[in-house]
Amino acid sequence: MTKPFIALDWGTTSFRAYRVSAQGEITDQTAAPEGIMAVMDGKFEDVLEHHIGAWDKTLPIIASGMVTSRQGWVECPYLDCPAGADELAKAITLHTTTSGRKVHFITGLHHNSTSITHDVLRGEETQVIGSLKNGATHFVTPGTHSKIIAVENSRIASFATYMTGETFGLYRNHSILGRLMAGDAPDEATFKQGVEKAFADPAGILHLLFSTRTLGLFNAIKPESLSSYLSGLLIGQEVAHATKHHSKTANYQVLGSAAVGANYVAALKMAGFNVTLGDPLCGVYGQRIIAEKAGVI
Repeated sequence: MTKPFIALDWGTTSFRAYRVSAQGEITDQTAAPEGIMAVMDGKFEDVLEHHIGAWDKTLPIIASGMVTSRQGWVECPYLDCPAGADELAKAITLHTTTSGRKVHFITGLHHNSTSITHDVLRGEETQVIGSLKNGATHFVTPGTHSKIIAVENSRIASFATYMTGETFGLYRNHSILGRLMAGDAPDEATFKQGVEKAFADPAGILHLLFSTRTLGLFNAIKPESLSSYLSGLLIGQEVAHATKHHSKTANYQVLGSAAVGANYVAALKMAGFNVTLGDPLCGVYGQRIIAEKAGVI
């Protein structure tokens, strides 16, 4: 029988922990903007105990995300694609903390990319494993570095990384494009305008980006909608590039919050694909599946 455990999703910018029952139900959870880059002097155990110190120390911790990277707590070697739950279970790294907790780290994946030679991910593998039962063939994980992932025979076969979220933040907050913007309230129609522009000329993104400024200067887009237009340009370019060789029969699932994932769902539908929004807790489900196969829980 599966045992209760603690699911730990520790990424670059955020910390999330869930206490999970033997039946797979979330019984408690905590989150903080304390990603690995905010941990000072490698004091990961101190941060962990600060957030979950009151939770049973005998519960095994199943951890994934950037916490297993070179900048994280325990660096775990990447697994090569194709890889699924079985391979990830065999590659789990065990670490015992000074307080006696058993932390089981799930590593990330490496793909021999034909375009950039090496591509990597950490954390998204558990999200995909936790979503396979839905029958999708492709998954999108929005974020700072968005991933578009292809699955074959229940294993992650390949993926591509797009620096969409980080690029949006840079242009929005540190370039002249953000000077005319007023707020970030979503504007669906203007977002779609940006997507359509990017679909028409995805290779011209560096030229198209400047229209974020000129359309604002000439009042063609109101200041409060310019960020939606910029988002549409960047997500549209990502979707156009990532799906150019995909069959329209491919089924996509976007693994992210409704707020972030909605834009990707809209862009993929505009591109003619079948797409749904996944469960935001799919990473926890994936950790459970991998930990079960490893005999940890």
